[in-house]
Amino acid sequence: MSVFVFSDTHFTRRFDEKRFQKLASLIEKSDMVIINGDFWEGLSVSFDDFINSEWKKLFQLLKAKKAVYVFGNHDDPVVSDKRIYEFCDVAVREYKYETPTRTYYFTHGQEFLYPKMKDPESARKRALKLLTKMDIFVAGITQSVIFTIGGSKILPEKFNYMTLEQRKRIAPIEYLLVCGHSHRPMYQPKLNFIDIGFFNYGWANYMLIDDMGEFKFVSEKY
Repeated sequence: MSVFVFSDTHFTRRFDEKRFQKLASLIEKSDMVIINGDFWEGLSVSFDDFINSEWKKLFQLLKAKKAVYVFGNHDDPVVSDKRIYEFCDVAVREYKYETPTRTYYFTHGQEFLYPKMKDPESARKRALKLLTKMDIFVAGITQSVIFTIGGSKILPEKFNYMTLEQRKRIAPIEYLLVCGHSHRPMYQPKLNFIDIGFFNYGWANYMLIDDMGEFKFVSEKY
C-alpha cells in the first residue's frame, strides 16, 4: 500500500489552483493519506470559513483514501468540530504506522520543535484575534519571499534541533519519527527523525511510503 504524507498546508479561504492540482494528483495516486498537522489555518480563519472554502474540493479525495488527520498547533481540535470527518476517517494527535521494514510515528512536533507551543489551550486563546491575524498575515508574506528566493530549505537547521535523549523521550528510537511544524524539511538518520516541511509557497515537500515501508522524501516546486 502506497502512503502519501504531507504537512503544513495552512489552508485559508484563499484558494490556489496550482497547489490544489498538485495535491489532488498525489492523493489520487496513493492508497492512503496522512495529514501531519496544520492542515488549515485555524488561528486566522474560522472553521466555517475553511470548511466552506474551495479547498473542500479536496475532501472527497481525502475521504476516498481514508485519510488520517494528525492535529497541529494551528488546527488544534479546540478550533474545529466534528465536521473534520468530512475529510478524514481518523483524527489523532499521534499516529503509529507499521510496515514490513519499519514503524513510523507521526506527530506534528509543536511541543519539541521550533517554535515550541506546549500550551494545548494556546490555539483557543489566540484564534481569530486581530493581533494574531496580523501576525499570520506578516508571517505568510515573509515566508513567501524567503522560500521564493532561498528555496525550501533556507530556514536554519537548528529549528529541528534535539538531543538523542530528547528524541528517545518522544518515541522509541527504532521508530522513524515524522513531524512538520518547523517549516524546515530535513532528514536526520542518526536521530531516526524527519521533518517533511510545508506544502505551500510554491513548494511541495512530502513523503511517499511504498508497500514494503521504504520512504522517499521529496522537495519540489509546483
